[in-house]
Amino acid sequence: MFDDRPPDATVRYRRTNAGWRVAVLPSTCKVGVHSLHKVGYLARVSEPEGVVRISCNACNENVDVDHFWVLTMHGPPPEAAELDDEPYRDVVPVMVDPRGRGRPPGTGPRGSAQG
Repeated sequence: MFDDRPPDATVRYRRTNAGWRVAVLPSTCKVGVHSLHKVGYLARVSEPEGVVRISCNACNENVDVDHFWVLTMHGPPPEAAELDDEPYRDVVPVMVDPRGRGRPPGTGPRGSAQG
């Protein structure tokens, strides 16, 4: 599940009335077909990389599907997390070949074009 793919977006945050910092994560799988509320998900934080990866339980079973979001974190760790698609409506996911063929066509290391 861990690789060098570019992040899809930055984690969106909100504050509760009590002042708690809450990470708002997408509630639909990266492919756009499953509700993470219904099928379940796994969220793993990598502090050294500064990212959280959110894997859809339903898509995870299909090895031919890019099944996890990669979101860049910023600031201190949140006290809680919740699922909501609204803050991510404008995000176009970066889809990669999960079978190890690398990044999407036209992208390479450091954003350079491939031939």
